[in-house]
Amino acid sequence: MSNKSTALSSLIETAARVVGTRTLRAVDYLRVSTEEQKKGYGVARQSRKTTRHIALKQWAHVGTYKDEGVSGSLEAADRGDLKRLMDDAQQTPRPFDIVVVPDGRVIGRKGRAFWRWVWALEDIGVYVAVVVDDYDNTTAEGRKKMRRDADYAETEWETIRDRTQGGLQEKAELTPAAHIGGRPPYGYRIANKGTPGSHLVVDEDEAKVIRHVYDLVVGEGLNLRKATIRLNSEGIKSRTGKSWTRDNLRDRVISTPVLDAVLVFRGKHAKTDEDSTTLWGDSIRIELPRILTEEQSAELRRKVAETAKHSSGQRSFYPLSGRIVSLCQRTYSGISFASERECARFYRCTGNAPRDLSQKSCGCSRIDAAALEAHVWTRVTEIASDSEKLQTLAAEWIGMTEGDTAALGDRIADLDRQIEGMNASIAAVIVATAKQSKSADAIETAAAVLNEELQQLQNLRDEAADWLAEMEESDQRARDLIALAAMAKKSFPDMAPEQQAAILSMLELKVTVTGPVPDDRRGGVPCTVRAWYAANGLGIPAAGLSDEEWAKVTLLLPKGRRGTVRRSVDAIFYKARTGKSWPEVLKDTGATIQASKHFNAWTSDDTWTRVNAALSDVEQVPLPELQLLPPMIIEGRVDPSAMLHPEGRSRTGCR
Repeated sequence: MSNKSTALSSLIETAARVVGTRTLRAVDYLRVSTEEQKKGYGVARQSRKTTRHIALKQWAHVGTYKDEGVSGSLEAADRGDLKRLMDDAQQTPRPFDIVVVPDGRVIGRKGRAFWRWVWALEDIGVYVAVVVDDYDNTTAEGRKKMRRDADYAETEWETIRDRTQGGLQEKAELTPAAHIGGRPPYGYRIANKGTPGSHLVVDEDEAKVIRHVYDLVVGEGLNLRKATIRLNSEGIKSRTGKSWTRDNLRDRVISTPVLDAVLVFRGKHAKTDEDSTTLWGDSIRIELPRILTEEQSAELRRKVAETAKHSSGQRSFYPLSGRIVSLCQRTYSGISFASERECARFYRCTGNAPRDLSQKSCGCSRIDAAALEAHVWTRVTEIASDSEKLQTLAAEWIGMTEGDTAALGDRIADLDRQIEGMNASIAAVIVATAKQSKSADAIETAAAVLNEELQQLQNLRDEAADWLAEMEESDQRARDLIALAAMAKKSFPDMAPEQQAAILSMLELKVTVTGPVPDDRRGGVPCTVRAWYAANGLGIPAAGLSDEEWAKVTLLLPKGRRGTVRRSVDAIFYKARTGKSWPEVLKDTGATIQASKHFNAWTSDDTWTRVNAALSDVEQVPLPELQLLPPMIIEGRVDPSAMLHPEGRSRTGCR
């Protein structure tokens, strides 16, 4: 939003004053929900309407934004392309003048979602045109029509939701083993699919797999990972036809429907009102036909827990697992190599170790865990220690900046004037009708349409007042953020990884990797040459050895042939000095792979210790600082009311 309201004159007049004779630039915004997609409706159908409309208006079609499978109840910040449209509208110079939508429902099905982004565009001089009935929000009549559409869309959405939820509740209560939507749990299939009486029955093919897993785990004592390997080796596929993974097997077989023969409808996700009363009905346990007996289920659950506990061991904690987005758009998770090297901790891209052996590795670099955690935590501490920065992010969380308070106040004042004018119009209509007819019904009928308009205006005014209240209720939020900043300065540096994870969760931290780890550290394996020098606290010859310097060590080393040994010595020093990988070192120095073998042999029999001692008076340089981390973007989200309203979720990011 801008800091002042834009007068709602005609778009054509406004744009003409700004762009002169230049053709108005239009973009279209298209949206279909998941349900519409299932019915075969796509954005292409909407695109034909908007493209034709733009052509008839003789506007220049300069772009398209589209959200597919996105609910109309979501606000702009929660829709990918609509958020991009709003960001683009803020650019200078502005890339377009008007946004065209096929109908009002594309804007949104809830008043707040409908109006917030329309108003935000109005305030910067960009308007919205609706193809159906050919209107826009540049005139009083157009705004009136848009309010009707918004009111109808929300009423329609509420009606559909109530009917759908009520029907599901009734079916769950009355139909044995009722199918209430979605894919059936593994081991079951849908009988009478597509009818009101659809219900779940045992799928015998999948049930055989479940019983086979029971035999492997309980009968043969295999853990789930080994059971997964056995299933794949026997050619037994998952429901999708792919190879089994351990997690997939656990989620499908060690599940409530399989082990307890129960589906819970609504459960902990049942929607409640402010008084904690369920809106559409209580949770319902839907009994299913059993695949395993109760005794078998209990034994399978016990064995899985027992083998998991036995195989897990002592593992390191990784506070950034799942919060790092790789170059291949997967996430990183922690991995340890304690059995190979002490304290070897890394983050590895999940695409680099696919659970399905038929998939190729993505090749993303491993990242040193200690270095990454220290770097990220330093940035988090900087952000959390700055109370002014947190206050700014808190304002962004509710979708506005501090200066928008004035714009919102102007919006409320404008609605108050419209409400006052509407009340005057209603009074005039009542008086005129009363003079013509004394019938109360006639008076009520005459004022009905205006009363409906008045109610819509009042609803918009109330909603705008609620938004303004969110901005003004900042005292407690400011105290909370200042307290967080004070705690960050004092406590953050010494927090344990588990405590860090809690803070990262509250800040909704996200790390996006934008490039590979430097070549010398891509595999995440420590350099043995560097490790030797670090352990011995020695420097490295600053340059290649001269003939005089070479003479000091030549008697300590084997002769070799055609200068192989000298090239190996130069290569080892070069690697220690630059930190490069062996392939690069061999390419740069002309040495052979024998250099690596020489180093391993000479460090084993202390030859390399004697070589470095003989060169102690040669000019030396320290070990180079390693670049352990790839380029990255660290983002967070601040919910200023988290301590007051833990169910709230932030919608805007910070960088």
